[in-house]
Amino acid sequence: MNSDTGWDAYRIFLAVAETQSLSGAGRRLKLSHATVGRHIAALERSLGTKLFVREPTGYALTAAGERLKNEVEPMAVAAERALHAAGGSEGGARGLVRIAVPHSISAYWLLPSLGEFNELHPDIEIEIITLQMNVSVRRREADVLLRPYGPGQENIVGRKIARIGVGFYASKDYVAKHGVPLRREEWKEHAVVSQGGILSESEHATWMRHVTHGAREVLRCSTEGDLIQAVRAGLGISSLVCVVAESYGDLVHIAPQKLLNGTDLWLLAHPDLRDTAPVRAVIDFISAKAKADRNRLAGR
Repeated sequence: MNSDTGWDAYRIFLAVAETQSLSGAGRRLKLSHATVGRHIAALERSLGTKLFVREPTGYALTAAGERLKNEVEPMAVAAERALHAAGGSEGGARGLVRIAVPHSISAYWLLPSLGEFNELHPDIEIEIITLQMNVSVRRREADVLLRPYGPGQENIVGRKIARIGVGFYASKDYVAKHGVPLRREEWKEHAVVSQGGILSESEHATWMRHVTHGAREVLRCSTEGDLIQAVRAGLGISSLVCVVAESYGDLVHIAPQKLLNGTDLWLLAHPDLRDTAPVRAVIDFISAKAKADRNRLAGR
């Protein structure tokens, strides 16, 4: 590694390696793709080697690029750790902490409690990243992850903090007109609103299809927001995250003891960052909040 090359050049190099494009790296770093391209070209000249080749799928690392990436990644984590550590070195914890979290958990549970967090830690700035895709702590896209599955192959650590309940709901108007299915064979007399798009691939959607087999499907929705509004409009019955559905007084939880499922909620962070003051403050607050709200989150 060339000691005369500034850290910014290596930071840009990592962003291109991880996004496989100049524009993707630019969006992440808030730089123009032309600026990113100039930095990569300058880095290659400085090192005297080609780091990327253009392929149909984007910018692919050369063998030299792979070696550089292996050297630079630990430095990036160390730099992030130093930044967080510096944030807690004088007085209370301070700095920016990015939390990646599904929209339903963010909007209906986490966000309403952040006022309390702000009173406890006024010098910590929170950025909420609503999960639309896989967000990576390793790639420094977030500091803390809240999601329905564990570490996988990533170099992150954490634990299950709650069970997220999922149940069947209908509007009060729908129930007044059509009643509710009390036995499995009665589903054929009812309308359902199903998950479409990427939502249809979830374990939640598979469970709903199994339970409602034989029902008349009147609509598919590819976003959770549309699904909720369709049920509130009386179009049919659907399975919804309990902490979301219970926020609406015009929805009825059907057979709550029988038709209730759920998934685990994991709280995860990079092992080198979890004990820095601002990240630890966020982890401790979310853990305590999940414990206090355990029954509500589970739909009980």
